[in-house]
Amino acid sequence: MSRNESIISNISTLNKEDIYTKLVVLGKSLVGKSALTFRFINDQFPKEHDTTIEDQYKTTTNIDGYQVKLEILDTAGQDDYQSMLETWISYGSGFLLVYSIDDMESFEEVKKKYDKLVLLKGKEIFSCIIVGNKCDLNDELRKVPKNMGEEFAASKGVPFLEASALTTINVKEAFTKVVHDLMVKTYQKKNTGIFGKLCGCNLI
Repeated sequence: MSRNESIISNISTLNKEDIYTKLVVLGKSLVGKSALTFRFINDQFPKEHDTTIEDQYKTTTNIDGYQVKLEILDTAGQDDYQSMLETWISYGSGFLLVYSIDDMESFEEVKKKYDKLVLLKGKEIFSCIIVGNKCDLNDELRKVPKNMGEEFAASKGVPFLEASALTTINVKEAFTKVVHDLMVKTYQKKNTGIFGKLCGCNLI
């Protein structure tokens, strides 16, 4: 059993109460942020694409034995809306930084957003994951090697997954990993089972 699994095991011995937290999906336009979110919420791939400005979803899912109430903010990737980035980061406690494996520029954008996230969150507890979307594409369309994403995530000490909103690969895993890590970090920080406002992961 890993250290993180052991911590969650200890948390799980406490009363099972609902937990509430906020996630934010960030990345360049057209990398599939909305498709990933829609797939996670509805288990469907959206048939039509409308450019997102800001969409908010609510759902409940079981993570580590807890019924977790999630608010998920799906954000715009267009340059016109980057002035809202600080507001989005302030809103959330868990973050999915998404690029598309066929778009090197989107990978570079994830690096910038990670640096901005760390700068703005400072000493707050937060969690994030790097997600390379559209891994269902043929190899000849790939522009970002998998090991490049893995190495960047490892250098920052954050998890990494390649995912596909189209085929469901690692979609649920990406969202639940963020919440799991947030729970672990909060438990380690406070050494209690109470998830306080410090990380936005609150008992209801």
